[in-house]
Amino acid sequence: MIGNIYAIAAVAIIGGGLFGFDISSMSAIISIPQYKCYFQSGPVPEDHSECTGPDSDVQGGITAAMPGGSWLGALCSGYISDIFGRKKAIMIGAVIWWIGSAIICASQNVGMLVVGRVINGFCVGICSAQVPVYISELAPPSKRGRLVGAQQWAITWGIMIMF
Repeated sequence: MIGNIYAIAAVAIIGGGLFGFDISSMSAIISIPQYKCYFQSGPVPEDHSECTGPDSDVQGGITAAMPGGSWLGALCSGYISDIFGRKKAIMIGAVIWWIGSAIICASQNVGMLVVGRVINGFCVGICSAQVPVYISELAPPSKRGRLVGAQQWAITWGIMIMF
């Protein structure tokens, strides 16, 4: 069992970076031809040179699915944490994220992609609400701000690197 607060916070900080990647993941793929042709609204051209991707309202729905799920997850996170405790709530969030990622990877259509992103967003909402509280409960007062701030800093770096 690990009792070092820096080791515990390091895991949370890595998770924060991954949350940042997940939050901004659409920015990296919406312009590539494979995405545009696979999720094309309407018929795909024979030569795949003129794929325009999903319509703007559909693309907006795909992109907004993640923050929508995050909003719902953040609302439910306190209730989940009250029932299971913070540590188990974070573990539940990790399992939910895995399920959402599997759905996203297996996406055959826009509906599957949206559902996977909502599920992943739900996890991001749970964990981004519970991880800072969990770290601050474990850390001594002299290190609390530094460790919670490092987790938020990692989220920002994850967004920046993926964007």
